[in-house]
Amino acid sequence: MKILITGSNGLLGQKLVQLITTIGKHELIATARGENRLPADESYKYLSLDITNEKEVMQTIEKECPDVIINTAAMTNVDQCETEKENCWKLNVDAVKYLINASEKINAFLLHVSTDFIFDGEGGPYKEEDTPNPVSYYGESKLAAEKLLLESHIDWAIARTVLVYGIAHDMSRSN
Repeated sequence: MKILITGSNGLLGQKLVQLITTIGKHELIATARGENRLPADESYKYLSLDITNEKEVMQTIEKECPDVIINTAAMTNVDQCETEKENCWKLNVDAVKYLINASEKINAFLLHVSTDFIFDGEGGPYKEEDTPNPVSYYGESKLAAEKLLLESHIDWAIARTVLVYGIAHDMSRSN
């Protein structure tokens, strides 16, 4: 199986690259903006990809033709999302739309990483069917991306994280 990961320079993306290459059964393409932050390794291919660029997304996905796309890319700093709403929307919503369109074109499965921030925190633990009620722009953007998937005609799954933390290689901030 051929797997493409977006956001491979982030904590979750890095850990997925390490896990999938350890398993060794899949062809892996790791993508993120800029240079690869993980040590170079022959077990996967790295491509610089700006998923907020619709044309670049379509060209890369069509060229690589993965069976599965795992979208770990996102603006996750809640405070930054409040002050940089346009950039937040581009990365957390528009980019997902571009990935959906590219997935549809090549019939790829899209696994999208979302968050429990689509809920208000008043209840929980939450179930898939619980009514979302985001209280931050970050939560609103992630909910909007989920709605795009729900309305799409592709095969997809959403994984909602609660808090992602750990040690990553060459990160600009720690989690």
